[in-house]
Amino acid sequence: MRVHLKTYGCTANQADSRRILSMVRGLGHTISSEVEADAVIVNTCTVTGQTERKVMREIDRLIGAGMDVIVAGCIPAAQPEELRDLDILGSVTPKSLDRIRRLLPDDGGVSARERERCSSEPIIPENAAVAPVEIATGCVGRCSYCIVKRARGDLQSRPIEEIVEEVSKLVASGVWEIQLTSQDTACYGWDTGSSLPELLSELSKVGGDFRIRIGMMNPATARSITDELIEAYRSEKVYKFLHLPVQSGSEKVLIDMRREYSVKDYQMISRRFTDNFPLGVVSTDFIVGYPTETDADFLKTLKLLREMQPLKVNITRYSKRPHTDASRLQDLPERVKKERSRRLTEEHLRIAREILSRYIGEVCKVTVTTRGRDHTSIARDDNYRYIVIKERLPLGSRHTVKITGAKSTYLIGERVTRAT
Repeated sequence: MRVHLKTYGCTANQADSRRILSMVRGLGHTISSEVEADAVIVNTCTVTGQTERKVMREIDRLIGAGMDVIVAGCIPAAQPEELRDLDILGSVTPKSLDRIRRLLPDDGGVSARERERCSSEPIIPENAAVAPVEIATGCVGRCSYCIVKRARGDLQSRPIEEIVEEVSKLVASGVWEIQLTSQDTACYGWDTGSSLPELLSELSKVGGDFRIRIGMMNPATARSITDELIEAYRSEKVYKFLHLPVQSGSEKVLIDMRREYSVKDYQMISRRFTDNFPLGVVSTDFIVGYPTETDADFLKTLKLLREMQPLKVNITRYSKRPHTDASRLQDLPERVKKERSRRLTEEHLRIAREILSRYIGEVCKVTVTTRGRDHTSIARDDNYRYIVIKERLPLGSRHTVKITGAKSTYLIGERVTRAT
């Protein structure tokens, strides 16, 4: 059977998709394009209403085209009622991915030993420079607006030795960028007696030339390990990149969201990072239009953005999600959310453009991680800055570039010499 996989959502979903592909391969099936496929697996995301609607439209389209469809990911886990009346082969949640083996027939052409080996090892991408590695699923939080908690559940950390083994295989296959992912990387190991800094220490010992990108961490859990984290970031194998979602600049809204940290906690962690790594990239997230957010609360968020000036910002308009406590609150008018999103976005882009323009003329070493549009290449330096090179270069190749331009979200580099 020929099987196609469509993935929506976060890097945790991308990591799950690697496992799904391994299971499909282990059953003796062929990974194919959608046009050639006999069955399609849709790995879904439900973090916002807009994303959920997009995914459900795609599932309806595939069913309407006569495809055999398996629905995986967060929608089956958090909103199984959405699938009840759909003509699909079945569904699997992030915690029941093994069920795919029962939904797809075994073609009988693979030995039991090979089937077990393929199914238990996440597939190693061919000619890829980047690979996500899930270090845990679930979290220790209880955010009022979050449906992902319902989908992913409580924290379950993977053993350090298992993660080290997976990363070692990926690096040996030529992967340059290892993206550590979970719902909250900072709480890794809270359930097993280990910690994120301990994991990073062990991963830094893996042989080979590669970089580790640490995924999103909650300030509530990161604040207790800040000193150890700073030391872990000193490894040359760890990108100087901090993704620390603050969500709001209003203490009242953070309490209503049940985020369990203060604005000062966010500022402390962010400043400790930038004090130690002045060229490092700080990324944060904001949710605008939470039901209890007033105009005054929003202005505090705007003020925080101007004060802290993170280089990368993800701005999301609040989206009421079913089965969450916040869904029982009176929603704000959509026009209010859009206006706040517009103002915050404009201010962020102004700040980012100003910061990035300071780097024009700088020379730095980069690694090509992805292919860009219009015959360009996307590269990263050790601070995880996003640099566009206007020529097609091999994935994983390293070069010295001179920064010749800056936009509001990326730098433009011109190759000087090949680094290695």
